[in-house]
Amino acid sequence: MSFFERPTGKIVFFTKNSPKYFTGDYSLILSPQFYWVKRVKLPVKSEYKAKKLAPSVFEGSLPEDETYFYDVKYEKDRGTFIVIAYSKEYIYRSIKEKFSPKAKIRGIYFAQYELKDLKTCIAIDEEISLGNVDGLLIQVPSICVQSEENVRKYLPKVKLSTKRVRIENLEDSADSSDYIYYFIFLGLFLVSQIITYFAYSLDLTKYDDLKRSLIAKYHLPKTSFQLNSIKKSLQKELKEQKTIKNAMLKLDKIPLKSDEKYMDIILQKQSATFHIKTTKDRAEKLLSKFKSKFSVTSANFADGILKLEVSL
Repeated sequence: MSFFERPTGKIVFFTKNSPKYFTGDYSLILSPQFYWVKRVKLPVKSEYKAKKLAPSVFEGSLPEDETYFYDVKYEKDRGTFIVIAYSKEYIYRSIKEKFSPKAKIRGIYFAQYELKDLKTCIAIDEEISLGNVDGLLIQVPSICVQSEENVRKYLPKVKLSTKRVRIENLEDSADSSDYIYYFIFLGLFLVSQIITYFAYSLDLTKYDDLKRSLIAKYHLPKTSFQLNSIKKSLQKELKEQKTIKNAMLKLDKIPLKSDEKYMDIILQKQSATFHIKTTKDRAEKLLSKFKSKFSVTSANFADGILKLEVSL
């Protein structure tokens, strides 16, 4: 398994009528029962900016007894956005009802993204089905099903995307390796968002009217001096994140054996520290591999742990 790959466990299509699960590792694909989805056109092109406008898309159409979060995905071929509204607390309560504390949730995903290639209506259970209506997956009566096809038979074909639903209270049970994966992908995500920000900020003339309205709506600074200060801060953060990304790409080219693992990874602005569980014989080989990829400033092996510090 690559350093950047996460274990997924068994993929389950999760509904309000799902059975109880007591042990094991699972990745959950959420039925449309747990979220609302719309396709809309917005006066922006980046998902970052569209997410700020998402609450207005569902204004007045959601139950008022929950706090909502939003996810967006740009459809380049249509020039539209898929906008999803969901309640983290409601999803959390529903999962806790069906999964015991011994069952580990590896990831939570929306059916809209994971089953986007579904073309026909397939059964969820005896009463409800999943249908594709112009690219939007919705729950429909089982009368639309024309064959014995069931969503459970479709799941082995699914390759899970990176668009996971973050439910913090369910992340508490993750092991240390899960946190390493999480922070690595968070860093790469931040890099992509910053690059997107600068790409779309180049065409200032085209979006001048939108810029003025957003400045007024979100109380952003109006002067060039203040905006340049923010820009310099983002450029500095971008440079740091690029350095971290390059370090992680090098690290991925140093494979570990099945009985070895990273016990700790500490990333700083100009250096990184790695604690690797291994043997004395393997420690020498790993040190040699690290020296071929990094500038190693210190190395120490004790109690089965190889401690390396490198400059970035």
